Amino acid sequence: MERSEAEVPRGHGEVLTRPRYEEWAALAAANADAASAWDFRVSGTHVGELRALARREALAAAAAFSERLGVRVMSVDAPELVVMTGHQPELYHPGVWAKDFLLQRLADDTGAAALDCVVDSDAFEAVAVVSPCMRPGVSRCHSYLALGAPDACWACSPPPSGREIEDFRRGGLESLESLRAPAIARHFGRFCDHLRSALPDSSNLAELLTISRRRYEASAGTTYLELPVSAESRGNAFASFFADVALRAEEFAEVHDGEVAAYRSRNRLRGKTRPFPDLRRDEGLVELPFWQLGRRRRALWARTGSRPAVVVAGGEVLLDLPRDPVEAANAVASAGLSLAPRAVTLTMFNRLFVCDLFIHGAGGALYDVVTDAIVRRFYGAEPPRYVVASMTMYLPLGFHAVTSAEVAAAEEKLNRIAHNPDQLLDECAFEDPAERREAFALADEKARLTADIRREGADKKAIGARIREVNERLALLLSPLADELGRELESLKAQLEAADIMTDRTYPFCFWSPEEVADKLR
Repeated sequence: MERSEAEVPRGHGEVLTRPRYEEWAALAAANADAASAWDFRVSGTHVGELRALARREALAAAAAFSERLGVRVMSVDAPELVVMTGHQPELYHPGVWAKDFLLQRLADDTGAAALDCVVDSDAFEAVAVVSPCMRPGVSRCHSYLALGAPDACWACSPPPSGREIEDFRRGGLESLESLRAPAIARHFGRFCDHLRSALPDSSNLAELLTISRRRYEASAGTTYLELPVSAESRGNAFASFFADVALRAEEFAEVHDGEVAAYRSRNRLRGKTRPFPDLRRDEGLVELPFWQLGRRRRALWARTGSRPAVVVAGGEVLLDLPRDPVEAANAVASAGLSLAPRAVTLTMFNRLFVCDLFIHGAGGALYDVVTDAIVRRFYGAEPPRYVVASMTMYLPLGFHAVTSAEVAAAEEKLNRIAHNPDQLLDECAFEDPAERREAFALADEKARLTADIRREGADKKAIGARIREVNERLALLLSPLADELGRELESLKAQLEAADIMTDRTYPFCFWSPEEVADKLR
């Protein structure tokens, strides 16, 4: 399944599921059966025992946080199956939102516990709605709710103030009300109402956006649980996983970097950050694929050798690690480090130890090819299979979308005036009859010259020069048509740019009705 290429759906309301949704329940059960046969240890604990602990802790953390959502959520009590998806708590587009509704559908169909992993440990640049607007022509407008800061993360950032929410609402509505689709502004306004209502219940930006989204989509009947990464990572199972990687940091880095390099080679990627950066090494230190969260996010390193420890940049020791893996796991669990996984370890932990089926988007699925390879080498186990889902929704703007093919056709016609103007005589309305007669006479002459230049012994240089003279005179006679085509081309280019704006599939979920999106996924 190299690169797990999944083509994004193009049609409005078109849904991608791979494999077919009808196969998901059986795949979750097959993954659970396969996991029951695994036989490896994590920080001295058998994987079966650790998996049971991780599931209990994840479900408990999700249930505790979900009580604060203010909506009806499912109750979980030792479910046979756990299904999961996840994303950063941003204002994502309906293609991402689709995973949540499919998660709910799968839980309803199988009785599984359903968890949405809120990746609140990631960094962000800004929280904003980007929308089409008419000012006066078609353009993209922005309204900002929050801005990121260096080394900040979603969970590290305070929620915006009530005044900032009002400014965000006002800016978004000003843009959306310039469109001929009042429903979009109504949906956005309703979401902003939930932002205001969620503010007293939110201690950070991630919580505000998560609680607001769930209240907004409650009308669609979703009951799945929300699990912030920062909460999940406080469990003892995660501490065991962290300690295992930290004590085996050199081995993990070798496997990680080797599989990342192999992926880059197979897929001809030159950048050193795709799909993930290599883990750095520096004089007895190995970078760990984890963060420490606090007022800011800090990278973690493992000190290797005879005195293993967890350190941060500059060499500050956060925790000395006992060499015994069980003791190391206990030390991590009791240290209160506020840990969080990075991309690879996030999906490793959840797919191996928490859930029976993970629903990826089209983008995330690409990179878990690397995760699968790391799991095989590091733990000697065949990783669980995952599924992929996405969908496309366009805003109801009634906009005719000019295509790049139309622009290319206009460019080609304009090019013909310069090189083959005789082919466009029938499209030119000559006001002067004399010019019309001259143009057609020149076209006849060019046809004779073109035939002559192919004959043996022809003076190709002289004939070619005359053909160029004829073309230049014809182009001059057709200059009114060239001017008209040039204006048409510029208009088409402007319309193409407008079409890119009006038919963008990545506008935020709060521009659509939850019921409309959910109905397309049932």
